[in-house]
Amino acid sequence: MFQLRKYHGERVQSLTYDDGKKAFSVGIISPGEYEFGAIKKEITTVTSGKISAWIEGEDKWKDYTPFQEFTIPEHKNFRYKVSETSSYICCYE
Repeated sequence: MFQLRKYHGERVQSLTYDDGKKAFSVGIISPGEYEFGAIKKEITTVTSGKISAWIEGEDKWKDYTPFQEFTIPEHKNFRYKVSETSSYICCYE
């Protein structure tokens, strides 16, 4: 049910909960630029810091700060640029 996931040399870490009905994660991102791929739809809320995101199919980067939310469609690649350690909550649908 719970799983600690580490990405990009442990510079991005998330604690994920998935019981087959509900799935979400809380994570911390160190400064840097990262690329990921979404398997399911991801609804992300920034909880601290600032995350700049580019989502496959969009033409520009967008900045998100605490309490702002963005959605990554399933089966899309996305990138993050982070200039200060930041955190988020992500719900998977």
